[in-house]
Amino acid sequence: MKGLASLHSDTLQSIKTLVLKRLYPQALRASASLFHPFLTDQSYAIFIKSGFILDAFLSSFIVNRFALSGDFARARTFLLDTPSPDTVSWNSLISAYARFRRPGPVFDLFNGLRRSGLSPDEFSLSSLVKACDALEQNEVAHAVCFKMGLLSNGFVVSGLVDGYAKLGDVDSAEKCFKQFHMADSVVWTAILCGFVWNGELDKGREVFVQMRGLGLESNEFTLTSVLGVLFDVREGEQVFGLSLKMGLLCGCPIPLNNALMNMYSRCGSKSDAIKMFDEMTDPDIVSWTQRIGAAHDAGEAFELFKLVLSTSMEVNEYLLINVLSAMGAPKLLKSGKQIQGLCQKAGYSQVVCVNNALIFMYGKCGEMVAARRIFDEMLCGDFISWNSLIAGYAENGLVKQAVEVFSQMRDSSLQPNKYTLASILEAAANSNSLEQGKCSMICESKRVYSEISQINVLHLNAMAATLVHAGCPAHALRLFQTGWSLDQEVDCITLSIVLKACGALTDLEFGRSIHSLALKSGMSQDNFVESAVIDVYCKCGTVDEAAKKFSNVSKNNLAAWNAMVMGYAQHGCYDEVFELFNKMSELGIQPDEITYLGVLNSCCHAGLVNEARSYLSSMLELHGVAPCLEHYACIIDLFCRVGLLEDAKGTIDQMPVMPDAHIWQILLSGCNIHGNVDLGEVAAKKLIELQPENDSAYVLLSNLYASAGRWDAVGNLRRIIKEKLICKEPGSSWIQVRGPVHYFFASDTSHPESKEIYMKLQTLYKEMFASPYLEQERRVNYEAIQF
Repeated sequence: MKGLASLHSDTLQSIKTLVLKRLYPQALRASASLFHPFLTDQSYAIFIKSGFILDAFLSSFIVNRFALSGDFARARTFLLDTPSPDTVSWNSLISAYARFRRPGPVFDLFNGLRRSGLSPDEFSLSSLVKACDALEQNEVAHAVCFKMGLLSNGFVVSGLVDGYAKLGDVDSAEKCFKQFHMADSVVWTAILCGFVWNGELDKGREVFVQMRGLGLESNEFTLTSVLGVLFDVREGEQVFGLSLKMGLLCGCPIPLNNALMNMYSRCGSKSDAIKMFDEMTDPDIVSWTQRIGAAHDAGEAFELFKLVLSTSMEVNEYLLINVLSAMGAPKLLKSGKQIQGLCQKAGYSQVVCVNNALIFMYGKCGEMVAARRIFDEMLCGDFISWNSLIAGYAENGLVKQAVEVFSQMRDSSLQPNKYTLASILEAAANSNSLEQGKCSMICESKRVYSEISQINVLHLNAMAATLVHAGCPAHALRLFQTGWSLDQEVDCITLSIVLKACGALTDLEFGRSIHSLALKSGMSQDNFVESAVIDVYCKCGTVDEAAKKFSNVSKNNLAAWNAMVMGYAQHGCYDEVFELFNKMSELGIQPDEITYLGVLNSCCHAGLVNEARSYLSSMLELHGVAPCLEHYACIIDLFCRVGLLEDAKGTIDQMPVMPDAHIWQILLSGCNIHGNVDLGEVAAKKLIELQPENDSAYVLLSNLYASAGRWDAVGNLRRIIKEKLICKEPGSSWIQVRGPVHYFFASDTSHPESKEIYMKLQTLYKEMFASPYLEQERRVNYEAIQF
């Protein structure tokens, strides 16, 4: 018995003693408990030779022990050697196969159990349901449970609900749940988890509220699931408090802690997520993944990643995805390449989701050649692979390449989805090509949208949002009107997008109609809709009406506060802007980048230089808001308006961010107004370097030369414009009168009432020039239009 040499001598001696005393059943049971097949086989041989036969009780024990270890062949042999196995014996092997997700053997054994004349019990059916890995199998198991009258058992029903939900048939899961009329926390937890897995977050939240109302007991699985549906940190904190009250956080159940971290990060409260992590005594790889996702910046994320590598924990694809997602800046390219090397060494080079993260990272870093190489080397990409590559091209201004990949995707087995649509429209919106090119791409996107067989609210929102982003708000309104006439579902996001389109067109009547629809449908209290309503009224010039709506919004809706601040700023109401800003501080509402942008815009329009300087310097000091290009543009615009051109240039030189074309155009416009030729030439040179085809740079510089009497320079500049074939885009405007929108270009006579319009315009000119407030030296000559 060489195979027994490694066993502990005491255990071996006890089995020998049982054999010597002819207690063969006890010896067989003892050998089986050691999970040693060779010893069990020898003991079983002695057992059989001595004339013993397996009874149901001993058989159940041995079958269960070998099945647990995965030795199904021996377990099945012992079951078949049992002359009269009972249901428990069959269940031992059935449950083991189910635990290993092997539906074929489970169904075979279940049928064998029934053919033997025995009746399956709730444990047999629970295992049958648990083993199902296809929808058809789950439906068969459901029918068997119904036929045997066991749909009143909580464990059986929870298994069916769980099976349907995991297989994506959430409707059948919900139907099965509703047919179970007992208040069982296991079943309720199963349907809650099912809704969360399938993205039915509102239904998941509703189930949890009903559970609390019925007094059903919650456990860590219930709370872990409900945390996945929460997007309001206050609701998450209530669940956190409930967890503490129930004592579920004592002993640190890691899944619940991880779910709390995820909730805090998702709701924007990363500091609380970090606190949860710091309080964990033994964080697992999921905890570290969440902690990296809550990192303040990419540098911290990379340092945390290196810390994980220094431990004994095994890196998985989710950790890699999180850290790669943080490497979205050119300065982090080297770190990103190091992570890519680790991915290759760890065997993740062909894992689709990791490759998708690498494509995303290289796209954000502007390295589209590397992104394309990874895409081309993938054995089989998915939707995210194609969308990431298209989005990368779009964000880097490579419109032609984005369209080419889009066309290739349509030719493949994968068809574009709403995210593809968003990316390709972003490419159209950011394109510097001719307007005709943009229109062509938008038409192509519309065609793809029209080919979607079942358009839902997500498709509608994606298409409408990207049309607005692409500068086609009228198209977005027509899309909404068409969808509404076809009874397509709309939600709060739809209404907020349509209101934004109304604001872009200054279409007050349509905006009021959408506001009325929001009130009637009960969506007016949504944060996005509230802020969009205020924004549309402000952009349409009815700032008083916007103020009335603002007085009724949720006090903690920062977007609504920002919309009102921006509205007041656009209308020159700087006293109201400062009053709102101070009130925010009193109420403990933290301003963000948009709030400060509104305040600085107000200072700019009012010429308040000292106040603007003060607000700009206090952004980071008081509220931790780092100034960006838009904030510096306001300050530079203010300096240019009041004639502080050197201060404007000094601000540009000292900015921690690189000035873009808009910054230089502001400075050039200021130089044109105040006649500073030298500084204007510097600004024009920088602007032309960044945007060689920008007609405004040449026009402003030409006007500046003309005002200084440098006609030779004007002539040279006009020659350059002709050589480069630069065409000035005609100025345009529009106005809505009783519904229809009327468009006008400079010197346009195509309108059917153009004669009356120009006659009225001449009358207004005369009244303006007769005004004592008009500076005589700044009068503009005009030529009467002849008809």
